Amino acid sequence: MLMVLGSHNSWSYLPVKQWHFKPFAFTARCQSKNIITQYEQYGVRCFDLRVRFTPTEGIVIAHNMIEYNYSWLNIIDDLTYLNSKGDCYLRILHEARNKKQYTAFSRNAFKEFCYYIETRFEHINMWCGRNLYDWNFDYIFSKEPTCEENYSSVKSPKLIDDWWPWLYAKTHNKKIVEKGTDKDILLIDFVNLT
Repeated sequence: MLMVLGSHNSWSYLPVKQWHFKPFAFTARCQSKNIITQYEQYGVRCFDLRVRFTPTEGIVIAHNMIEYNYSWLNIIDDLTYLNSKGDCYLRILHEARNKKQYTAFSRNAFKEFCYYIETRFEHINMWCGRNLYDWNFDYIFSKEPTCEENYSSVKSPKLIDDWWPWLYAKTHNKKIVEKGTDKDILLIDFVNLT
């Protein structure tokens, strides 16, 4: 199998929901292009969807403390587009990082969400199903491709990780993509900087 290019935190290009986190959005932004542009212009075939659930808001796309403005229908539209292509992977993570976020409600909602999209979008290769609280599986998908994650939060000192994912991508992506990986998927930040 040829290496599949993936975008880490694929939906983090979206506008930030919470006004008080807007000045810090750059610390959680890992992509600057929408899903269709990532697919069509940059050859991305693996997308990284991180969701959390609350009784008041339902599903929310998030990256750590940052939540993004995007509706359930917008998510379905993106997945419908990817499903129509028939050559995509989707890594789904339960963006619950602490006890307050990792509740029985959120676990059940995540399981229901995964089951729903896995059965509705049969032409997307879905995988992962882990939570970010203890890295255990909250949902088991039938596929589990190998993946190399090569972006600032796994490859760089904490200062760059926390504040400058764009800088790491700008200075490293070209070499990372040229080198490739022996894994099935290579996940990177800012796919447009290759």
